[in-house]
Amino acid sequence: MPLPKPPVTFFPLPSYWRRSSRRLALMVLVGLGPALSAPRATANPAEATCSAPRPGRYAVMGGGILQGEPTARLLLETWNRDGSLKGVRLERRGRTYRESSYTGRLRPLTNCRVAIERTYLNAVSTSQAVLDLQGRPRHSLGILPDVLMVSRWFVQPEQACTASLLDGVVVSQQRGKDWREQQWQFNGVVQREQWRAGAVKGLAISSYGPTVEEATYRGTIEVQPDCLATIKQTDSLGKPYNYRAIVLADGSGYLYLQTDPDEVSVAYLQRLSGGSAAQSGW
Repeated sequence: MPLPKPPVTFFPLPSYWRRSSRRLALMVLVGLGPALSAPRATANPAEATCSAPRPGRYAVMGGGILQGEPTARLLLETWNRDGSLKGVRLERRGRTYRESSYTGRLRPLTNCRVAIERTYLNAVSTSQAVLDLQGRPRHSLGILPDVLMVSRWFVQPEQACTASLLDGVVVSQQRGKDWREQQWQFNGVVQREQWRAGAVKGLAISSYGPTVEEATYRGTIEVQPDCLATIKQTDSLGKPYNYRAIVLADGSGYLYLQTDPDEVSVAYLQRLSGGSAAQSGW
């Protein structure tokens, strides 16, 4: 036979325990309130740090391949508050050089990006740029088929430029292509140069695959108030070089694009210091 179950006796808690338990339960519920409430949507951290695209003037340096041809490009571009833009394009494509003005529009995208559409000589190009924390473009990429164009952006203050902005020591490195043996082949160059009142002298070390050259050079620059410039140089081997350039109005250096038909190169030449002519061995 099963044994009888012992009787169950309930012992009521004293009133002060009952009050404390209620207070403890209330404290627990209050503490868990945020966890028990419905989840709330949080903003994308990347979105929270983005500013709207900033109007202003920019210098752009780009290089790549367009429809199988090596291409180098400089842009001097102004963004307006209404989303419109305008600028001047300096471009080498294959063995052809051309300059043209253009107009376009920009449109903000998610994740700190902006879509850019430009109209050049009745042709439309599209790209996307990534923005920094202040809404200024830093790098962009062409997004049309058969286009590989990567660009770097520089803030260009709204002030006139003069040749004296370059006075001092300037250094650079670049990769480009030159026309040899009926085809385009890669080259690389590093330079160190000294500017004074629109005149330059420097040293270039160049690699053309199996051949390395070292040469000094001299030249001059003519600078327009809008910061577009023309550079002419001749090296110690007697070879002439011709460039179109954009002087950076903050004095940090300049961008150049070679216009000679057998060379496709674009570069940022960084000004390191003002220095004196005597200190630099001018």
